Amino acid sequence: MCKQERTPWLNTESPPLSDNEQTLVNTINEQWNKDKALTELKSHLQIAVEVELATIPIYLYCYYSINRTPDKFPKTDSSRYADQAGALIMSVAVEEMLHMSLSSNILFALGQAPLLYQHSPGPYPTNLPGHSKLGPDKKPVEIPLAKFSSEQLWRFLEIEYPSVADAPPEGNNWVTIGQIYSYIRCIIESNWIDDNDFKQGKTSYQILPGNYSPNNIDTAYPSGSFDTKTPTPAGCPHSASSVAVFPNRQDSHLGNAELINIHNCDDALQAIATICFQGEGFDFTRFDDPSDAEKSHYYKFLTLQSKLEGYPFNPVGEPLPGHPKPPEKPATLYSPSDLDEFVLAVPDNPDVDSLDQGRRMVCDVGSALYQYMLILTETLFKIPHEDNKQKVFFNQALHNSMIWMLDKYCQALRDVEDGNGINVLSCPFDNIDLGRRDQAFGNLKQLCDNTRKFCANLEWYTTSGLDYYLQKIPTLPDVTNYWQASQFAGAPSFPSTPPAVLPEGADRHACMGLNSCRNQGRTLLNDCAGQGYCSTALSWNPADVNSPEVSDHTCHVLNDCAGQGGCGLYGTADEQMHPGANECRSLGSCATPINAERFSTDGDNQGKSVWLRAREVFKEKVWPELKNNNPDLPDEPPQVPGTENDPDVFKYGPTIEWIENEGGGMTACGASGMSGAGSCA
Repeated sequence: MCKQERTPWLNTESPPLSDNEQTLVNTINEQWNKDKALTELKSHLQIAVEVELATIPIYLYCYYSINRTPDKFPKTDSSRYADQAGALIMSVAVEEMLHMSLSSNILFALGQAPLLYQHSPGPYPTNLPGHSKLGPDKKPVEIPLAKFSSEQLWRFLEIEYPSVADAPPEGNNWVTIGQIYSYIRCIIESNWIDDNDFKQGKTSYQILPGNYSPNNIDTAYPSGSFDTKTPTPAGCPHSASSVAVFPNRQDSHLGNAELINIHNCDDALQAIATICFQGEGFDFTRFDDPSDAEKSHYYKFLTLQSKLEGYPFNPVGEPLPGHPKPPEKPATLYSPSDLDEFVLAVPDNPDVDSLDQGRRMVCDVGSALYQYMLILTETLFKIPHEDNKQKVFFNQALHNSMIWMLDKYCQALRDVEDGNGINVLSCPFDNIDLGRRDQAFGNLKQLCDNTRKFCANLEWYTTSGLDYYLQKIPTLPDVTNYWQASQFAGAPSFPSTPPAVLPEGADRHACMGLNSCRNQGRTLLNDCAGQGYCSTALSWNPADVNSPEVSDHTCHVLNDCAGQGGCGLYGTADEQMHPGANECRSLGSCATPINAERFSTDGDNQGKSVWLRAREVFKEKVWPELKNNNPDLPDEPPQVPGTENDPDVFKYGPTIEWIENEGGGMTACGASGMSGAGSCA
């Protein structure tokens, strides 16, 4: 049990479990099992990663709308406020990246690689992953991509809104971010999770602590005027350094480093405490660091809000909490016309489809660069610490893409009008599809090349400076080779078609784990019945019933022979209760292979896993006869072997990620898009 082996915190104490948290821990201990605890822990850590990821485009978009050094900088109060606003927003974005890294390290330690690419929410305006729908209309919090304003700051306050004391832990429908981390904390505190669970992913491949710095030149801002005309050495009176403020403090975390590698329960709890202290403010009464010098994310935004007209009234209807105590209303408040002096006219929720083709293409490049940045981040978990390899890659890839390319590219977009002379261009942070991760670099380069070619003679483009960055983006590291050796190392690849010839006596079957003998499955590499890697089904064309194809069938009744029903999408309740157990051609129901994400749509198994039901049928109907003919077989079908990092990756069937990333590709009939395998509609 983790909490019995806890080491003291080095810098500050983690709050004890609240009554509601202790109640949940007791429930987990009494009613869950090891498998459920690990499954819930992994799934909610992925949600936490996506929550942190969701905030980054929102904050960056607002940041890019601010001209931090207008003409009057740094002589006037309003110009210094502009710089402070940019600095505090960037300081929060930097820590959100830290929080995403901490959650990712915990998840990777459990043996599951975090998913970032194409996992940003969208399109904007959007709710946050897992967030409760609030109010009488039960609508989600609509958080737009928007420029700096009083209204957008209030939305930021909603994101970082502090939990009330003893708020219940929530895995779903959380009201404040602290509740989902509270839920994760309770699972780790339970009897089911121990230190060995955090040794499934190699520590030497987690994101290195040395890759994080709490401050940079973009998080600093001046507290007063300084001499901008005469070069003044740092540290001297009237120099910039003499008035510099650094909003992120070196001690605003638990333990001896902000970013840590996860070896055990203690480390995981320390990481979660750091996230909660820095975000909402964990204990509701004080700031997050021992020196009480750094404000929580919530309080940073409230500090900016308190200087704008309308404070303390909230246009989005969320009252200010009593803790922490809100700032006093200052004598002078900045008006919307004051903001116009330094806030650019970027559009809310930019609609690139409304732009002409050239402008749309340069905006798409910004989104594609951001998506590739997420792939670069995922790639960190494939690069070991040894010989400083990960640090070199981090600097060449992440620092290059984040600090230099994306930042400068977005600044260049701000100088281009949208074609109507009203708004400037901006990056919409769309989930641009760059293909598989091993195709992403080539597709990004092609997008840059096509954009340069199309825009080459357009006046707005040639004067924008964008061409310089479009030439530089393809100089980022090419990660193709890292992803060709996929995250499923230790498991065979998924061939695009089933084998044309099977071992003597073998039968065609519908999916992974439903084979009746060894070396039967797409790879022909399994050691035993019930361990085959995916289907060996045949499909047939109703127009030519005598010519079955060596391929999976995508839809209802297109199976060529017995035992090839996929089920779950169409068919009767009875058919859907017997996946992989149909008697002959055309009685099979729906696509093969049966990907792990598929659920039954009718019958007693409605809403439940098709593949797990198929394994039950296989165990009940097929296995007894196999066991009778071969007494050496185990009493139950053995689990399909997983990978080096995740032995349970195929516990619930073949994941669509494995099928698609390993080259098989898959489509399943249906127009809803809920099959987990695309749509044939």
